Amino acid sequence: MKRRWVVVTITTVALIGAGILVRNERKNREFFKRAAEYRVRAEQGDAKAQWALGAMYYYGKGLHKDYAEAARWYRKSAEQGNAKAQYSLAYMYHEGQGVPKDDSEASGWCRKAAEQGDRLAQFALAESYRTGVGMPRDDSEAVGWYRKSAEQGYPEAQYDLGYMYYYGLGVQRDRGQAYDLFQQAADHGDEDAKRAIECDRKGISIDPGAGLRGLY
Repeated sequence: MKRRWVVVTITTVALIGAGILVRNERKNREFFKRAAEYRVRAEQGDAKAQWALGAMYYYGKGLHKDYAEAARWYRKSAEQGNAKAQYSLAYMYHEGQGVPKDDSEASGWCRKAAEQGDRLAQFALAESYRTGVGMPRDDSEAVGWYRKSAEQGYPEAQYDLGYMYYYGLGVQRDRGQAYDLFQQAADHGDEDAKRAIECDRKGISIDPGAGLRGLY
């Protein structure tokens, strides 16, 4: 009896595994077909297709993962003004993926996407201003870009803008406004914001690096 159960279990696992392999193979064929379609349009100059093809190279979907090719297609799309491609290229420069790491170049492309309303780019540009990476540090500029991203519902920007209000960085200190922003971010599932609200209730610092100095 035990041997039979072992055989059945192994057979069941094998069948499940075979099913997964079949589904994966089907997905791979779909990705490969999609990549071929994007390539035709991308080579004809379609900016959206160029960005999509770059993304497929970046993530290795339907194509072998190739950061250099991803960056090449992102650039073609970015130069035509595609905001998603501009942000994607900025990210690759920031990480040094497929291109030499260059935070100044990253910030330049990030700004182009941010000015078109891309909320991820707006958040990243705010981070660059806040940390002084790729550009001179400027908390006021950071607040402005965090606000643009936060107003589009990006939870990390809502939390960081709240943090700036909480400590009066680049903006007049306003704990009430900070709490409202923390709550918005928490409602979107941001864990940092949830911790900040809990710390505020306990009367301890919201900054994990500050220890338990308390709120002032």
